[in-house]
Formats: sequence, C-alpha cells, structure tokens
Amino acid sequence: MTVTPAKRRREVTVERLLDAALETFADTGFAAASVEDVCRRGGFTRGAFYSSFSTKHELFAALMTREMARHLADAERLLADVAGAPDPLAAAVDRVTGLLAASRTWTLVLTEYQLLAARDPAAAALLAEHGAGVAEQVAAVVVRATRTAGVDLAVPPAEVAHAFLALHHGLALGAASNPGAPAALERSALLALLRGVTVPAPTS
Repeated sequence: MTVTPAKRRREVTVERLLDAALETFADTGFAAASVEDVCRRGGFTRGAFYSSFSTKHELFAALMTREMARHLADAERLLADVAGAPDPLAAAVDRVTGLLAASRTWTLVLTEYQLLAARDPAAAALLAEHGAGVAEQVAAVVVRATRTAGVDLAVPPAEVAHAFLALHHGLALGAASNPGAPAALERSALLALLRGVTVPAPTS
C-alpha cells in the first residue's frame, strides 16, 4: 500500500508529538503539563496538536500504545535465546531488568498516570480500556519466555503479569524517590517472583 506524502507527514508529526509528550510528562508530570507545553517542546502549534489528538488523555493513550509495543518487542527479541544459558531463568531476568532500566522514564510517566487515575475518572477510564490489553500482552511474553527457559508456570499467566507489573512499577517509584536504593533489588525481586511461580517443565 502506497503511503502518500500527506499521510507520511502526519505520521512524522504524531511521532514527534509523542516524543515531546514523553519528555514533557517526565519533566513536569501529566497533570501539570499543558497541551501548550507539549507543543512548545515539539516545535508545533496547537493546531498541529488538535489535528492529531482531541485531548491530552488521547495523546497519553497513543503514547502508552507506542511505548508498550516497543518494550514488548524488545523483550521478545532479548528473550529469544535464553535456553542456552547455564541458568535460563536468571538469564531472562538479567535481560529484562536491563531493558526495564533503559525504559525508566516511561515507567515513571506511566506510574504517575496510574496514581492520577485514582482520582481522575478520565485517566481511570483510559487505563481500564488499555490496561487489560497490556497485561494480556505481558502475560503472553511471560509464557513464551518461561517455556524458552525450560519451566512452566504454576499459576495463571495473567496473575504473573499483574504481579510483575506491580512489582516493577513499585520499585521504579521507590528508586525515583530514593536514589540510594540497591540497583540489584529489582533483579533479585523479579527472579524470586519467577522462581516462586514456576516449576520444571516435564521432560519427554
């Protein structure tokens, strides 16, 4: 399918707005940031913003979709060959924690939005709509990763995904407010979680 110049320009504009939104929300928080702040950061007018998004919440939904797709694709790639490691489960956790450390900015932006959702109906509705899909995607990655590592889940994948996300977001928030927290804490916690919910896969 041919992409017209106009469509390509719009795609570039959306990507630049999402980049600007991530930086702005990380600096000032979603609630405090204005549409004008995002436009100023990206070098756009309000008209350019509203030609792509109706509200700031809609912008966040698009940002969430993009960031989660990127991180899940990176996780799939990094976990594809852990079976050859001496301890495949530990190798998987090492690779995931490295990825999570690199995505700390997005994690903090998302965590702040989750806190906002506790008192903002629009944010709560957005997370209710998109959050379930994210958990399902994370659960699917967990299933494939554990199978590659030679273990089976002893509890439903959805429960592992929710526990993983809660643990990661909580530790990221703690690290942001306490820079002196041990850097290896997340690795140890995630590895303990996975060892606790997996059993050796049956041998044929």
